[in-house]
Amino acid sequence: MKAKEIVEYILEIAPFKDSFGEMPHDDGFVFGNPDMEVKGIGVTWSPTISVLQKAVDERINFVITHEFLFWPHQETVWFKSEKDIMKKLPNYLRKKILEENQITVYMTHKNWDAAPEWGMCDSFPKFLGFEKEITRGRFTRVHQIHPVKLKELAEIIKEKMNLPVIRVAGNMERKVFRIGTAVGGLGQIFGIPEELHRLGAEVVVFGEVLDYTVRCCLEHNMAAIETSHILSENPGVENLSIKLKEKYPEIKILFLDAGYPFQSFP
Repeated sequence: MKAKEIVEYILEIAPFKDSFGEMPHDDGFVFGNPDMEVKGIGVTWSPTISVLQKAVDERINFVITHEFLFWPHQETVWFKSEKDIMKKLPNYLRKKILEENQITVYMTHKNWDAAPEWGMCDSFPKFLGFEKEITRGRFTRVHQIHPVKLKELAEIIKEKMNLPVIRVAGNMERKVFRIGTAVGGLGQIFGIPEELHRLGAEVVVFGEVLDYTVRCCLEHNMAAIETSHILSENPGVENLSIKLKEKYPEIKILFLDAGYPFQSFP
């Protein structure tokens, strides 16, 4: 089985066109040979150095990632960025592992975010136990639950996601029952509360969030809960590994967890 044949299946279950139309994207093979014979597949949120080393240890030669492989150049007045991206230390080390072990990497991003039922946007509320969807955007969802205080909702989510800490903005005693979700890095787009407000959300459960985004929520009379970029998207990443295992039971397929990076102290 060639790497490109497996990608054809991914695109079959998660095309770049949905009910909203065509999605612009930069997904695709980002390293290696699409015609390579696959011996093992590692599915990950981010192909960090440690994740790639896990792939080597497990004799995996095809890594499917949700996030980018190499840190890009940034043209900015705030700091100097190396224009030759392969001179960046993390990129150099990642490439070295890939070349020495003949590993091919494919990135599936926006299409797997929006993939019906299995993708990031549907997996996150399902993981949290929100069952009754009442409306949605392309990447946002609003679910209805039994009325609960904001503080209690945050405690439930914190426990469910095994988070050491959870950040909440809003009246902790306010009862809410229409829960919006904005998975992964959607909270880095500070205008996204506008859509969730229009869809009727009273509180938004984010992955990663900007201060601006939180304030935009509050000024739309919505509360905000921040969880984690990776932990909000890992359910979707794991789902991709499950779908591939069902399709290709003869191939070794592993979910390679990139890991929650933070520690907290009282």
